[in-house]
Amino acid sequence: MLATALSRAMTDSTNDLVVLDRASGQWARHPWQEVHTRAENIAARLLDGPGGAVGLVGEPTVEFVAAIQGAWLAGRALSILPGPIRGAEESQWARATAERFAGIGVTQVFSLEPHLNLLRDNGSGLTVHDVASVGHAQRSATFARQETPEGTPAVLQGTAGSTGTPRTAMLSPEAVQNNVTGLWQHVRVDSAEDVGCTWLPLYHDMGLTFLLTSVLAGAETWLAPTAAFAASPFRWLSWLSESRATITAAPNFAYSVLGKYARRVSDVDLGALRFALNGGEPVDCAGFDLFLTEMARFGLDPHAAAPSYGLAESTCAVTAPRPGTGLEFDEIVDPTTDSVSRHAVLGKTIPGMELRISPTEHTQSSRHGSAEIGEVEIRGTSMMSGYLGQAAQVPGEWFRTGDLGYLTDAGLVVCGRIKELITVAGRNLFPSEVERVAAQVRGVRDGAVVAVGTDGDSARQGLIVAAEFRGPDEAGARADLVQRVASQCGVVPAEVVFLAPGSLPRTSSGKLRRLEVRQNLQAVRA
Repeated sequence: MLATALSRAMTDSTNDLVVLDRASGQWARHPWQEVHTRAENIAARLLDGPGGAVGLVGEPTVEFVAAIQGAWLAGRALSILPGPIRGAEESQWARATAERFAGIGVTQVFSLEPHLNLLRDNGSGLTVHDVASVGHAQRSATFARQETPEGTPAVLQGTAGSTGTPRTAMLSPEAVQNNVTGLWQHVRVDSAEDVGCTWLPLYHDMGLTFLLTSVLAGAETWLAPTAAFAASPFRWLSWLSESRATITAAPNFAYSVLGKYARRVSDVDLGALRFALNGGEPVDCAGFDLFLTEMARFGLDPHAAAPSYGLAESTCAVTAPRPGTGLEFDEIVDPTTDSVSRHAVLGKTIPGMELRISPTEHTQSSRHGSAEIGEVEIRGTSMMSGYLGQAAQVPGEWFRTGDLGYLTDAGLVVCGRIKELITVAGRNLFPSEVERVAAQVRGVRDGAVVAVGTDGDSARQGLIVAAEFRGPDEAGARADLVQRVASQCGVVPAEVVFLAPGSLPRTSSGKLRRLEVRQNLQAVRA
């Protein structure tokens, strides 16, 4: 189903996959038909090797993209994992990666230099292929696609793990295709008019779904390595300008950074961009709005803004605004402090998905106007089959996301995570609100603040703020932070902890691990 649809889209398309070579800085065009030929070569190699799932590790090259479809042409499940981050010990990374692959049933891995030998030499027993040599563009024989055995997932997707132990969601071919098709229809992707541009990692559900949506639509797609964006975030704007991209996507921090340092931007044209998806982490209305305001002078239509909601358990997308909606927000007034907090409206469900708000023990009496605040529950055609090694997800059953939110006429609003809700003196606080206020303090790194509460049995109950800080006046910054949080959030922090830049733990996709921070702080305070 999925492999057939992608094959048809690739072979029928007259558009290209355009890939950035990080070393040379040059873009290379590859017709989608060529990408499909490469995928057939990879599938043929897979069928000559052991059965089991397929692993991918490395930067996004044309061969890497082809390997995704190659796995599905061979009827195999696919898992994509990140390469080593800066500062990692290579042999430890290789061992941990091989163990993770083996733990989810991967038997063959495709990778690139410099990861190849690391993965080959760790003694794991995995069959490791050089994707650059296997995924070549010449093919003399007709490939006979393998049917996917019943029950075989298309994707073994790691969950974000921001609130607990990471797990692996099993996504069927039907679920993946339904999600990609639903997003394609919702955004109204037109292969004759639209150009996608992305630097999102393909091991993340948002990056993979962006790519697959473009493939299924047969649209021209510009793909850059995440590391190239990380080295210089402003290059993203240059890529959008050069490609004349109409669709892009990124997590909130990327928009915030570019908005904050917009004075460094020059000579770009964003006039073609019609849909800029903001997802993968909570949307900061002020930061996103600043980006839109600053980029307007480069031709960006503010109505291109598209704050959205999704999770790995639903393949990716759950809600998104219709194109042209722009940034809409809902305001909540704190009756204690009269402070106003803004939450982005994340649009309505894509085709095939449903959601509802269900009361929880934390929110039974919580309301915002006529709207009831509760847990976001979802179901639909994009849902996972279940977590690997756990009971199957019952089709049609409501899935508890762990997110708190409410519904407006314009769509879903998400306030935070249930497990991360902070209760102080009977008041419920959303960490994102405290973090937004704390980030205003001079020297505190934007996007590097975590607000947590102590456990209920702690001798010193209250709010703790941990932030990465760089500046000469730590005492003054601490006093300013306490005053701001007390004034705007109505709670005096029991403790403020300043850390060196880069100290806060994050997931592989960059999300802060709030619960891990809380556990670490409690261990220190014990």
